[in-house]
Amino acid sequence: MIRSLLAAFAATALCVSFSMPAQAADSKIGIADPRYIATQSDPGKEAEKILESRFGKERRQLEQQSNDVKKQAEDFQKQAPALSEKARAERAAKLQQTFQDIDNRGGAFAQRVSRVQQEINTQMNDVLRTACINYAQKNGFDVILDASVVMFRNPANDVTDGVIQEVNKVWKSKGGKFKITSK
Repeated sequence: MIRSLLAAFAATALCVSFSMPAQAADSKIGIADPRYIATQSDPGKEAEKILESRFGKERRQLEQQSNDVKKQAEDFQKQAPALSEKARAERAAKLQQTFQDIDNRGGAFAQRVSRVQQEINTQMNDVLRTACINYAQKNGFDVILDASVVMFRNPANDVTDGVIQEVNKVWKSKGGKFKITSK
């Protein structure tokens, strides 16, 4: 669940365009780690709580059911030689139907999670974008880049902690809650 949240952060972490003026050598460049921001900021933590509270129990149930049917399939493989042709066919059909049911429920589950994650990501992107702009303006940065796309960085250019503080401020100013309409 956190992966799509991280992907959303990474997609918006380039807060200012790459096109730099001729005086680019004099530009002040900050680098922020969106993965760390996603796990350490207030909205990132809230997103995880929402996803866990809405989907954690169902995810664990689906995983357990999937593991149970895999075990049943293994047991069937061991027992199959001793079963009659009719019994083998009936158990194989039942296992196939159980696999299909779990797969269908898993697909529906993934769609529900995806819809909620998309709503969260949209709101998180807005908060991150605003926070990066605010932080850059307050601290004289011309560009804040996503750490995952930078081949080398001087630790002195890392503004992640400052951006997290700004994300938390922006998040709080926007009410500190996600507006989720998906079920």
